[in-house]
Amino acid sequence: MARKPALHPRVARPRLADVARDAGVSTMTVVRVLRDPAKVATATRERVAASLAKTKYTPDLVARALVSRRSGIVGAIVPTLANSLIAEVMQGMTAELALHGQQLVVGASTYSARHAEDLVRSFLSRRVDAIYLTGTSHTPETVRLLKAAGVPVVEGGNLPRTPIDLAVGLSNFAAASSVVEHLLARYGTHLGYLGGSTTDNDRMRDRRRGFEKCLARAGARRDPRCSIEVPISMAGGRAGIGALLALDRPPRAVFCATDVIAAGAVLECRRRGVDVPGEIAIAGYDDLDIACELVPSLTTVRAPRYEIGRKSAHLMHLCLTGTRPEQSVYDLGFVLMVRESA
Repeated sequence: MARKPALHPRVARPRLADVARDAGVSTMTVVRVLRDPAKVATATRERVAASLAKTKYTPDLVARALVSRRSGIVGAIVPTLANSLIAEVMQGMTAELALHGQQLVVGASTYSARHAEDLVRSFLSRRVDAIYLTGTSHTPETVRLLKAAGVPVVEGGNLPRTPIDLAVGLSNFAAASSVVEHLLARYGTHLGYLGGSTTDNDRMRDRRRGFEKCLARAGARRDPRCSIEVPISMAGGRAGIGALLALDRPPRAVFCATDVIAAGAVLECRRRGVDVPGEIAIAGYDDLDIACELVPSLTTVRAPRYEIGRKSAHLMHLCLTGTRPEQSVYDLGFVLMVRESA
């Protein structure tokens, strides 16, 4: 039986020797141009660059990694790709990594610690140079794998007491508390809460904990009907505020643990003709672009997302070049943005 032709026949890729032959230099000179061009004479560097373009040569990174024990790749595990605040963190990382000739590969855990464990195992098997983890909730096996791997690890977005290696972020507990204290001072103790599931989500857990601790310190009786877990979406916010408004005594103000939930709540109030903040005040968390564009504009918390990504990548680079950072946990703080909705 005749063998079927391959759908994508393999084409011989250009080699260093091909580039060197075309440029009339040694293969070592080509290597120097690729790795440290400043050490090569301008005329020679330009000739090699022309040959690289002509031959369409691309480095074999797998072979290079076997020799150098570095892949030039950093792995990042995020809860979802459908979130603009995650994109800001990744953009900060990408910009900093590019300064050092490194690339970012991203995997989404879908808010599952077990899935994140699978991604860690996959990244390590591909010899990534370092790993970024969103949050601090991990399976014991994830922690074991990372400690055994010996690569730089940064947990981002929250502040663990004892990080796996390094941590960069802010206190979600303190940030949420600042919003709730603001609501308590202006609207009294009858407050509501809308937030996502706390399962495998330490950021959401700490925001809800900040809400509950503030109420307890204020001596308020917490009505469990006023604290609702909803999907992290505008639809979740619409449904959540609807449930709160249906109570015999709706809360005077509501803390939403994300701006996406808060936006859904504000839009649903407008649809129903409920005045915000006249009848019910609403505050969020994240300071997404939509927070300023809503009517009324949204009171919320601003986190330094881009800087979290940039700082995380910088710390990874320090570790990879043999310099241990001065501390293991970096608190980049937050800002309470008081606007019209509360």
